[in-house]
Amino acid sequence: MSHIITAEALDPSRRDAVLALAEAAREADQVAPLSEQTLLRVRHGAPEGTGRFSLLYEEEADGERLSAFAFTEIAPGEPESAELVVAPDRRRQGLGGWLLGDLLTASVGPGLRVWAHGRLPGAVALARSAGLEQVRGLLKMRMALNTSAGAPVPDLPAPVLRPETAQRLELRAFRVGEDEAGWLTANARAFADHPEQGQITLEDLRQREAEDWFDPAGFFVAVEHGSGDVAGYHWTKTHADGAGLTDGEAVGEVYVVGVDPRWQGSGLGRALTLAGLVHLRDRGLPWVLLYVDEENRAAVRLYESLGFTLWDADVMYAKPGN
Repeated sequence: MSHIITAEALDPSRRDAVLALAEAAREADQVAPLSEQTLLRVRHGAPEGTGRFSLLYEEEADGERLSAFAFTEIAPGEPESAELVVAPDRRRQGLGGWLLGDLLTASVGPGLRVWAHGRLPGAVALARSAGLEQVRGLLKMRMALNTSAGAPVPDLPAPVLRPETAQRLELRAFRVGEDEAGWLTANARAFADHPEQGQITLEDLRQREAEDWFDPAGFFVAVEHGSGDVAGYHWTKTHADGAGLTDGEAVGEVYVVGVDPRWQGSGLGRALTLAGLVHLRDRGLPWVLLYVDEENRAAVRLYESLGFTLWDADVMYAKPGN
């Protein structure tokens, strides 16, 4: 008999089964079904009281198989945030609706919001069937970095700070073991109203530093002379699997750009963005991608001015009023 297991932690066998399920869905859809944050929770666990794992098992002749999975992020006073994935060969069997219904029933507090990556038809239909509507959109943009991408290649200007800014700041690579505290402060200030990025902790940062893709040479920080405070940063990332843009050739990502509100309007964000783009281009990568909230029109205009174009979108769904 099929059943759903809810847990606050995963043992190694369940963790491996979830990772295998997510990879099978990524290969089938050419879109990662789970965010990096969720994958880190799967691999390393979630701090007590901050997450809930939901696993849907189907019984078979030789045992049971994991056919669907969801993770729910929990933060005090905030709507719960979830992601779910169904095995490619078990879709259109009602499993997604069953698991989503279980998530909605289990949610407490201000309600539940569910991310769907890639705006796939199946996800749109599932959300509609559950009475969910879009409450947030995350645009996915891309830009060619060299002619092998088969698309126009913008001419990237050099990343130059304005003279008055250059007198006060040093633009350099992130130093592991030295810059963590300053980065966390700047990140929290830059994303004070952001429900995910602004809540990153030192443990979250160290987990990312331990990932295979982490490269401090592609993590740029603007540091104030004298105080050593981080005024802004551009953290780049490389996807060895192509992230759906190539057939296995590595591509880059504008992972996150943040500027302390005290430095907004100084041109620092543009200079940091260019520093990362030039770094990725000089590595010989064919493409660079990024994610940006569709309501952040200033950031969208900046990226469009640099040559980025819309590629796809992720959508957050919720019940009306949540």
